[in-house]
Amino acid sequence: MSTKKADDLEALDEQRRKRSENVAGADRWLISYADFMTLLLAFFIVMFAISQVNKAKVEGFEQSMQVAFGGKRPVTETAPPKANAPFHHLPSPVPLIAVPPAVAQAIRKQELAMMRMRDKLEKVLQPLINTHEVSIAHTPTGTRIRINASVLFANGSAQLQPEALQIVDAVGLVLKPLHYRIFVIGYTNNQPIRSAKYPSNWYLSSDRALSVLNRFLHDGVNPSLLSAVGRGKYHPAVPYTQKSMQQALAGNRRVTIVVQGNTRIIMREMTRTAEQGPTDTPNAIIN
Repeated sequence: MSTKKADDLEALDEQRRKRSENVAGADRWLISYADFMTLLLAFFIVMFAISQVNKAKVEGFEQSMQVAFGGKRPVTETAPPKANAPFHHLPSPVPLIAVPPAVAQAIRKQELAMMRMRDKLEKVLQPLINTHEVSIAHTPTGTRIRINASVLFANGSAQLQPEALQIVDAVGLVLKPLHYRIFVIGYTNNQPIRSAKYPSNWYLSSDRALSVLNRFLHDGVNPSLLSAVGRGKYHPAVPYTQKSMQQALAGNRRVTIVVQGNTRIIMREMTRTAEQGPTDTPNAIIN
């Protein structure tokens, strides 16, 4: 009899254990459901955030453009959204600047003139380019001509060497017919200099820039387009590291000639077009 009761108690305990396991397993779906709802909430928060247009930033952008274009409202257009694109029903948050045909033509003409100038410079300076003494590069605003000071000046001197006159004259004759602003910038390495004529590298770099500028005047370059700048040992082209120290000492002694495009003329043409409407013939003269 006692054995039967024991068996009944064991069976009852087994049923209770299985019932508790089934109840615990039935609640596991709540964990997945909670994770799904959290992700869904995060998704809608992101969708709501990117659908909002910051009017203050847009107005600040428009005001900045008005000031940049001489206080006049520039010609703008909103890019039409595609019918099937995401958020196509929302306005474009940033207006796009419409480039008038006259301005686009002036920019193309200037780019073509810069390209022809670089081709001429590469032709006359090719031997020095091959030996890495001269480099010519296109920049966002024009052209940069970098000449190593070792082919122009003796160490600690700002007087052009006889063979350097031919190099500077070759550049000056190419620049002479153009109507771009020309900046002659002198640099030195980080080795200190203290002499009666050059108390610091500031004096030496400035004097070297002036020597090249004066030679350009001798070549007939328009004086009103020329500027000379001395930057001393600062703004090195080659970093001073243990591995590149010798290369940096030699490469940072340089004279850089920056030919800047006529951005003022282009901006004036854009402002005039915004005020009067586009014309077929640009007023800007880009040589």
